Amino acid sequence: MTLSEQQTTQMTAADLDVITIVINDQSHQVASESNLQQIISQFALPEMGCVFAINNNVVPRSEWASTVLSQGDSISLFQAIAGG
Repeated sequence: MTLSEQQTTQMTAADLDVITIVINDQSHQVASESNLQQIISQFALPEMGCVFAINNNVVPRSEWASTVLSQGDSISLFQAIAGG
């Protein structure tokens, strides 16, 4: 195997460990098998008074740690705003 073939093989293997997701309309690469709770922590997203939806489906707080993200998932963050 040539060096170029080895680099291609290594890049392909590395690419399998990363997925692209969208958080509030911005693309990000994250580790595959990441769950929503990990993403919230990794990107320092606010948790208090917030609701998260994946592909327009609200994820209950009790399911954040068990909700594994997939390639192309779109996460939306909605914050409660007090008003009168």
